[in-house]
Amino acid sequence: MFGRLFGSSSKDSSNTGTRKLSPAITSSILSTVGTKSIPSMPGAAQKAFKLATDPSAEARDFIEVIESDEALSARVLKIANSVFFDRGKPSQTIEESVLVIGMNELRCLLNATSLCDIFPSKHPARGQFWANDVATALIARGLAERLLPAKSELAFLAGLMHDVGKLLLLQRASEGYSKVMRAVEDKAIDYQNAEIEEFPFDHTEVGQLIGERWNFGPDLIAVIRNHHTPWKDLNPHAGEDLLTCIVKGADIFAHALGLGHLKGMAKFKAQKLEECEGAFEALKIPVSDRKQLLARFQKTFEVEYDLYAGNSAR
Repeated sequence: MFGRLFGSSSKDSSNTGTRKLSPAITSSILSTVGTKSIPSMPGAAQKAFKLATDPSAEARDFIEVIESDEALSARVLKIANSVFFDRGKPSQTIEESVLVIGMNELRCLLNATSLCDIFPSKHPARGQFWANDVATALIARGLAERLLPAKSELAFLAGLMHDVGKLLLLQRASEGYSKVMRAVEDKAIDYQNAEIEEFPFDHTEVGQLIGERWNFGPDLIAVIRNHHTPWKDLNPHAGEDLLTCIVKGADIFAHALGLGHLKGMAKFKAQKLEECEGAFEALKIPVSDRKQLLARFQKTFEVEYDLYAGNSAR
């Protein structure tokens, strides 16, 4: 998994159906957001990010990284002593905290902690967008546990990053992106369509550019670029498409539940509710399980969101 998440930047992602961005689109994006708007991933974040996605990492590796960062140490201790992980005895050290939280959960927490502050913005929508990213990540993990258990943590990461292009646009083109959000609310259209009305590109292309600059592997880039691809053009039963389908479905379910929504998005939420049936059908979720699954996704978000919120406001 490690090599597939951080691949060589010289390689194409065509094995997952994702073509390189054209020079014209790349130029257009950079002229809008600024040629220096996509910095290298911060060293500390990249270290935590790689560790969280390394299946061979052991507890001592996590302890070393956490103890080297004062803010991260304080957050991990706080989480370990939260009601969610209450074991009757408070954790006083990072080693105790790692044991209490557990390796699988810790990977997700490190991903969220290292990524929650990328492309910061004072725009009121920034916290809401992150809340929706967390919701999508939690739902994607839940779906993957059912459909692709070997990649449940990768599904969480892909859910977190699926709309990373929106975060950059909100930071660097906030006036134009405010128009996009108004169009989504007023016309009940997808963000992707509203973006194309405002810019000569959409957030999936911006996200792909970020992924390429940050040397993400093809699996992650495919999700970022293709999670709005129509179901008819995806094959949920093909290995290279299943992760994208899981995150696409998770994105629809998160919006249908209104998780991470700004006020005034009732029309958009209703549109996504109508899309749920198609998502369930594509993922082959039995009719008898659907209502219960949506209720479980809602509950999971309500219980676990604060673990992943970081410094972002709900």
